[in-house]
Amino acid sequence: MLERLQKIIAAAGLGSRRASETWIQDGLVTVNGRVVDTLGAKADPERDAIKVKGKLINPQLANRRLVYYLLNKPKGYLSSLSDPQARPLVTALLPKDAPRVHPVGRLDFNTEGLLILTNDGALTNIVTKAGDHCPKVYHVKVKGSPGPAQLERLQRGMTIDGEFHQIARLAPLDLTDYDNAWYELILHEGKNNQIRKMFDAIGHSVVKLRRVAIGHLTDAGLPVGAIRELTEAEVRRFFSKRKIAPRVTARKFGKPRPTGEAKARQRERLAATVGKAAAPAKRPARRGASPSSESPARPVRAARTGSQRPPVAKAAKPAGARSAGASSAAPLRASTRSASGAHPSQARRGGGRPGRAAPRSPRRKP
Repeated sequence: MLERLQKIIAAAGLGSRRASETWIQDGLVTVNGRVVDTLGAKADPERDAIKVKGKLINPQLANRRLVYYLLNKPKGYLSSLSDPQARPLVTALLPKDAPRVHPVGRLDFNTEGLLILTNDGALTNIVTKAGDHCPKVYHVKVKGSPGPAQLERLQRGMTIDGEFHQIARLAPLDLTDYDNAWYELILHEGKNNQIRKMFDAIGHSVVKLRRVAIGHLTDAGLPVGAIRELTEAEVRRFFSKRKIAPRVTARKFGKPRPTGEAKARQRERLAATVGKAAAPAKRPARRGASPSSESPARPVRAARTGSQRPPVAKAAKPAGARSAGASSAAPLRASTRSASGAHPSQARRGGGRPGRAAPRSPRRKP
């Protein structure tokens, strides 16, 4: 099956597609003994003999086992497979039985943090491709404290050496003090020394830099210098079509919080200014109040109990009385017993309701 040559080389685990394209353009790749220096050329790894730098890569393709490592790179290691200056390489931190792998992206020599190493060119292309599908989260400590205008310039973007650089998100960390500021930032692209160049452009050089997340992968539970294999679920997540939300820990922009020595200095300054502060002005007295502060206190009114309240006598209205001015009002119901001592309800039984005639006795037939 015909495939692009750079894809075949990356699948062999020799490097990323970008590195494979560079080898092709430099004339370091041959197919069946002929040099291929054109991007987009295709070959069949099952039929064609493909060599990179004079080495046949077909056996590596046949016996290839895909592996994925996550390394928390310490400072003092180079994210490369070789170095003319003989500096330490990240491959020295791999297990002894690990197959040949390449680093996905790069971290500077003095930068620590997460780095993926694999022989899967497809995953390498996904992680290194520019875009917001796989954001990278960094924690950076800079010299001094940049002002709001400088921070806005970082997020707006700037051109350095003819190349445009931009930070997708920037927020201060709680580690921030008044001497050196810590920030959390997110990048959607990986350019060489991008963070250091941008902070140098605003006059605040980088003191420390570490990468704490690559997409959904974080450094939680992975100390500096440690390495582990990715799970199948973690690998599948990279190949899913949905966007990966970055794991961030920074708060929103605001005044930096003092910590450590800066907090102690703030307390000393506050204590020194307390004694010099002027006494607060007294509240003006009310109108008609005595100016003397020794005026007699206002007598306290004794609490009144229910037994102290004098009873109020209510005049009873006679039955059948009408209110004044209301001739058409209904008669009031008696509130006391009648003169005979019977209750009004019992008095109605003999005479019936007011206004209703008594029943007639039936006539007898002659």
